[in-house]
Parts: sequence; C-alpha cells; structure tokens
Amino acid sequence: MMHWGFFDARCTVGRHVRMQPGGPHTAEHLLAEMDRYGVAEALVVDSLSREHHPLDGNRRVLETTAPHARLHPAWAALPPGADEQPAPEEFLRQMRARRVGALFLFTGQYRFGLFDWAVDALLEPMAEARVPVFICPNVIGPGPGGDDRTDLGAVVALCRRLPELPVIVTESRIRYSQRMIYRALDACPNLRIELSGYWLHHGVEYITRRWGAERLIFGSNWPKFGHHMTLTTLTCADIDDEDKRQIAGGNLRELIRWCSPEHPSVEFPPPEDEYVQFGRTGVRPADMEFHDCHGHLGPRAATYHLPDCDLDSIVRQMDRLGVQKTCVFSFAGVTSDERFGNDIVADAVRRYPSRFVGFTLLNPHRGREGMLDELERCAALGLRGIKLIPYYQEYPDDGPMLEVAARWAHEHRQIVLNHHWGPPEHLERLLARYPDACFINGHTTLGYADLMQRYPNLYICSCALVPPHACEDMVARIGADRLLFGSDMEDLPIAWGLGPILFARLPVEQKRMILGGNLLRLLERYSLPEG
Repeated sequence: MMHWGFFDARCTVGRHVRMQPGGPHTAEHLLAEMDRYGVAEALVVDSLSREHHPLDGNRRVLETTAPHARLHPAWAALPPGADEQPAPEEFLRQMRARRVGALFLFTGQYRFGLFDWAVDALLEPMAEARVPVFICPNVIGPGPGGDDRTDLGAVVALCRRLPELPVIVTESRIRYSQRMIYRALDACPNLRIELSGYWLHHGVEYITRRWGAERLIFGSNWPKFGHHMTLTTLTCADIDDEDKRQIAGGNLRELIRWCSPEHPSVEFPPPEDEYVQFGRTGVRPADMEFHDCHGHLGPRAATYHLPDCDLDSIVRQMDRLGVQKTCVFSFAGVTSDERFGNDIVADAVRRYPSRFVGFTLLNPHRGREGMLDELERCAALGLRGIKLIPYYQEYPDDGPMLEVAARWAHEHRQIVLNHHWGPPEHLERLLARYPDACFINGHTTLGYADLMQRYPNLYICSCALVPPHACEDMVARIGADRLLFGSDMEDLPIAWGLGPILFARLPVEQKRMILGGNLLRLLERYSLPEG
C-alpha cells in the first residue's frame, strides 16, 4: 500500500488545560493515532512548554519521547535576559546534544513580540545552525483568541533580519490573512507554512504551484485537532507525488537534519476498511461516491482568495474526489448582493443540472416581501432549496424574518439550511410549526441533540468535525442517519471535510449513510424538481 512518509510537525503531549475525561494526551495515545492514519513520526512539544513555562515542559518532553523512536522532542523558549533558561549558545548546545529538532516560540501565550531587541540574541545562534523555528501566536486561557493571530509584518521583518533561519508560521487557523500570507511568501524565501491551520480549498495546490512544495509542512495540531482533516487534504491534493511526499514529511526531515536525528522504519497496521485506505493513500475506488449538502459557488470572495474556483474547475475537482451531487449557494450573498450570487448558482444549475442542487440565499434585512420576491424569482430559475446565513449578515439568529424562509420551505416541501439556527427554543417553534420543511444546521453542533429526538425533520451538517473522534461522538448522540456530509466547498477543501468521516471508527454502512446516503434519501422527499 502507498505510504507518504508522514512526519507530523505539530503535536502536543501531556495533561493540558482543556483536557476532558478520557481525552487523548499521552505518547501512547498519539502513537495509536499515528498508526491509524499512517503517520510515521511526529515532532512533539510538551503541554507545559505550551501553556505554563518552557523550562518545565522542555525537561518533561525528553522523558516522554525517550522510549519512542518515532517521537522527536521539540522545545519552547522565551526571550533571553532573565535567569529562566540557559544562555542562547548553551540552549543551542543542549538542543543538539539531546537531538531536539525544532524550537517553538509561543508569542501569544508568553506575551512577547518578534522585535530585534527581544529575540535576536536567542535566534542568531539558531540561524547559524539552521534550527527550524515555529512561530505560534495563539493563547491558551484568557487573552486574544480567534483566527489570523500571526503578526505577518513582524514575521517578515524577522525573516529578513535572519535569512538563514527557517521560520514556520503555525496557528489555529489562517483564514482572512491568506492574501497577506502570499505576500509574505514572496518576501521571504525562508518562510514556511504549517498546514494544520491552513483550511483553504485548493490552497495546498496553489502554494505548491506558486512557491513550491518546500514551503509547506504537514502538521495536525493534535490533540486539539484530529489528523483526519489535514492528512486527507494532502493525500487527495492535486499535486505531483514527489511534492506530496515532500510536504508530508520530507521537508521536516530535512529541516531537523542539523541535530542528526534517527528515523525508524515503520510498518502500519492494515486499514480497517476501504474508506480508511482512501484517506491514507488518496487513491479512491472507482465505485466510491459522495453527496454533499453544503457548498458555495462563486469564483471570487471578499474574505478569501479562492484559487481554482471557476465552475468547470469545481466540477473537475468533484469528479476527481467522487462527489456526485452538491447542494450549493453563493458566496456573494453572504455579505453582499444575494441576487448577484443567486444568479451565479442558477447558471451552475443550468450548466450542470445533475451535479448541483441550487439553494436560494436570502437576506432577512430585505423584509418579508423582498424575501418572497427573491424566492419566486429563483424558483423560476430552477433553484430548489433555501440557504440562510444571518450570522454573517448581522441579523439575529432568532429574528422574525427567518420564519418567512421556514414557511416557504414548508409550503414547497423544501430543504432550508441555516448556518446556525440560534437558541433551541426558537428552532423548536419552527420545527413544530413547519413539519413539511427539512431543517439542516449548517455546522456541526450537539446543541440540538435533544430536539432531534422529537423532530425527525432536523439534520446536522458534518462541517466541521475537528477534534479526534468528533464524528464518532456526534453519531453516538444523534445517530448516523441524522448526520449529512457537508464540505463547505470553496471555503474549505472537499477532502478536509471527508477526512473525519473516512477515518471514523464506525461501521462501513454508517459511513456510507453519512457520506451521501442520507442526503439522497432527503432529496427524494424534499426540494424536488418542479413537475
């Protein structure tokens, strides 16, 4: 079976502040996950280094990784100047002696910047030795959270001051800063991106094509995230095999070569079913097909760069990954003119009627008559469902105009998919009042699990099953028959959404239901073509 030589650049071990009962956190937990996903090696930082103080975590990670040749220790550091850690030259000497392959700077957690007067004394010896340095701005506990926390201006300045220093940006999610990431890659040949937070449709393909595979590093951010998303995105990426191997592990092995690590040979247990095999290899059986309840269309968007998102390219991507049918709505209507966006969707339905089920995206600020006019107009254009996204339109999740959509869906027996349906009591009123509509929550939540026991017309989209075992936990609460595969296509990679379901510890029959059987069943009852 095909092996890509995966080497995970972003793993944390140890009891961490957000660990739940039974939550994975030990070296043994990590190794078991690596076996399942076909990951040969991992670079590991200790939770104490990440959350508390590098000195304590750096000591403990040596003890944790020592019995396991597949786990390579990584250290964290603070700016020099206090007596909290060895002087920079001694710090480097200890890293080399203990084969500590990389350094992490948790700039957000420890509240320091990348100014020359703050970090250069530490990093100049690292640059001379070519030690890879990971920059992570995210905070654990009280403090600034969210996406796009990296100070790219400071990162570019650092890369330019120390051009021999390998710098890797890693954070929870690189989202709205993608266009600036491109400029940073242009500016800094020594800058690289770790992939666990880079969730962009065809993003791997685009960066590989523009800047080369050497600028990307595979990582999972385990156990905050599961391996399933990033790994499947890479195995299914539309790039050359050699580029794929380079990103999967070759780049990281080259970067930590400075400390002469050992790389053991690894044999993995066989995959338990054809879905796991597809996820590991990226090779899809010809008869394996999927149906997707959640996709956006539009070659451009305000908040994202959308590479390779013209309609024909999207259909080729669906063909390559086995997606037969997708329920689609526009990007433009999310934050701008919904009519402009709905016309894009109508054109896609006209050109590919067997591949797309078009949904009318509504804006509740238009009022009842405006919403009904748009529903009538789009029905005449062949659109067969409704998309709501009041969160991004700055309209209340439980605002009264949402009932206009629910009533239309009930009267026309249609699917209505909302980004989020708001408080359970609000959703229950709609479910009880409009039983002939099919309600889908557009993003994964267990907040409606109790409602689902009473209302058979409520379903949950699988986007996004982020933590390890998230799919299994969801199925245990709501049942496999109520979960629908949704990729959030053009925002997220299709394979990114497939991964958690492919690798789920579930019977094949349940995976088949989630990955398309449930949606096909709904489309036989709801959102039927006119006539």
